[in-house]
Amino acid sequence: MNRKLRLSPNFSLHQSVDGRSFVMGEVEPYAQFWLSDRERLLFGLFGRRGGALESDVAEALMRLMLPANSAAERRRIFRTIADMIEAGVLIEAQGEVSRYGRQMARAYLEHRPFPKAVANRIVALAQAGRETRVLDLASGPGSLALELAATSPRVTSMELSRGFVAAAKQEARRRGLNLNALNENCNHLPHHDGDYDAITISQAIHWLDDVALCKGVCRVLAQGGSFFVVHGALTLPEEHPLSYILGDRTPLGDKQSGAFSDEVLALYRRLSLLFEALDTPNVARHDPTHARRDVDRIAGARIELFRQQRPIGEGFARAFLSERHIAVLGEEKDRFWRDLKARCDAATPDQLIGVQEWGLLHFKRGAARFDANTWRRDMKEIAFP
Repeated sequence: MNRKLRLSPNFSLHQSVDGRSFVMGEVEPYAQFWLSDRERLLFGLFGRRGGALESDVAEALMRLMLPANSAAERRRIFRTIADMIEAGVLIEAQGEVSRYGRQMARAYLEHRPFPKAVANRIVALAQAGRETRVLDLASGPGSLALELAATSPRVTSMELSRGFVAAAKQEARRRGLNLNALNENCNHLPHHDGDYDAITISQAIHWLDDVALCKGVCRVLAQGGSFFVVHGALTLPEEHPLSYILGDRTPLGDKQSGAFSDEVLALYRRLSLLFEALDTPNVARHDPTHARRDVDRIAGARIELFRQQRPIGEGFARAFLSERHIAVLGEEKDRFWRDLKARCDAATPDQLIGVQEWGLLHFKRGAARFDANTWRRDMKEIAFP
């Protein structure tokens, strides 16, 4: 099979002091692989824009190595390529780099719409208008970015999944909205050139390296700008037809115990400490350009909570569960979806209702520091969507 392969954007190349090369994953669990000379050369040969054919790379490597036994070396090269694919370091050039792809995007946009009340609150707090420059991180198929684009034509979304990016562009055209959708790893935000009045991320911060994320926000958030983090949690009653797979205790893992407000507060405190540590222009650095130019520091401004009753049925599950989730269960995909559909079809509309809780964390350059110790934890009921 002569596939066209390229490097995964989820891995970066590093070199130790003694000259050995290794690649490291950019998200937890930060998988690390030391590279042999053969692997290091393959990493470079597949690193061209658009990728390269396996056969072309193998022949190029043969010319570089000049092996005594060409047939044996060619077999070793293709075995090494297969090992790098299995590790996720190499991917098919036109393949999906995320576990979420275009096949999930329509279900996501239809069955997991971003709550309008929370989107409107972000617009109000950011004082967003036609000239507001907005960056939505880990945007998925654009559920939040599209809501923001209805206010400002200067919205940029950044998303790893090619399929989700394509779906966001298509949906923006369908709605007659202007959306600049970037296919990029959000862990690369510290290297992104831009200046934004508002930055948002919804239900995705757990996928990212939050230190890299906060470094990037410090770099690209404009004076007076706001950074919004939306955190969500789903609660289903035990009798709900999907509680076996989306409830508190499932084969996919147990929901974190404790109040949702405690979960939100812990995230707020972690991000506050990161901004306090990273956005520090007065700390002496070797690089004098580290200091920001005439901008206030980023500080927490507020936390708000919302509660939304909403239907949780087959469409939501298809927008939530990837093939990797189903593989973890050890079930055949078609059988899994037939069983799930039968459970939902047998339920009444009332039996499909679940509760989605939302936490909105607001950080702002120049904000008077929010005192989380006096936070009242009021929960506002909002409509669906």
